[in-house]
Amino acid sequence: MFRTCLIISQVLLAVIYTSAGVSKFLHGFPVIIGPVWLIEELSKYGLGLFGYLIAVSQLVTGLVLFFPIYRLIGALMLLPMQLCITVVTISLGWSGTPYINLVLLGMVLALIYDEREKLAKLVGSQAGFRQHKVAYVMSFIGFWSAAALMKYGALLMNGA
Repeated sequence: MFRTCLIISQVLLAVIYTSAGVSKFLHGFPVIIGPVWLIEELSKYGLGLFGYLIAVSQLVTGLVLFFPIYRLIGALMLLPMQLCITVVTISLGWSGTPYINLVLLGMVLALIYDEREKLAKLVGSQAGFRQHKVAYVMSFIGFWSAAALMKYGALLMNGA
């Protein structure tokens, strides 16, 4: 029964996000959720390109979710997007929509949970880190030092 629910969730999320992405480009395309006017609305604030990025992200994520072999990748791609959508709808105080988005978020989390063994293999191996620990640590320190210098370097120069 759980497997059947996961398959239904996967296909439903694939249809929802594919249609949401396409509808932002083709306004006549049937859509289940998502504002088709997003690109135009963001363009008013100089963020039209960001609207296109959202549309492409939704389209690609939806298409990836159609293939069972890529379910984990699709779910991981969808997680930050669905989290943002859920937080925005809650923050704006929309009625009803946050509940729908919480259900969709639960579906995404269930897909990730079901693939937890694959995910553990992906992030669990530390052999590469152990071999090159010094390089990782030095890169980390170097990049953060460069970032701090770019941010606060002028203060150091003016104070000296």
